[in-house]
Amino acid sequence: MLLLALMITSSVSIPSPIEQCLRQQLNPVPPPPLDSSLYGVFDFNRIVCKDMFRGVNHSLRITGELPLDYIIALCDIFADNKHKVQSYVSLIFYTQDYNTLVGGRSCAIIRTRQRANPHNSSLW
Repeated sequence: MLLLALMITSSVSIPSPIEQCLRQQLNPVPPPPLDSSLYGVFDFNRIVCKDMFRGVNHSLRITGELPLDYIIALCDIFADNKHKVQSYVSLIFYTQDYNTLVGGRSCAIIRTRQRANPHNSSLW
């Protein structure tokens, strides 16, 4: 019975940090009330997310494409819906050339390569 519980808990995937930041950006947590003891407390989560998005922007400027981790996180958030991912990328990065930004990688291609080689984190 213990083995079954361990197998179930280990099969649940932990979202990547970039995915957590994207989810927080899409559905932000309201700030604490002014009279709360948490008001004005340093929020490390926002600092980490800001740095991660800065890294995405830097990678985009250098390579001209979004990082693979960012695209995988978008696919996870939008349940592999290509149109939602495309509209989000076009809205955030103010571009009409979606295919150049994602480098020809779609959620379906990424999932196929992940299933073919599940232990290799670098798909390209």
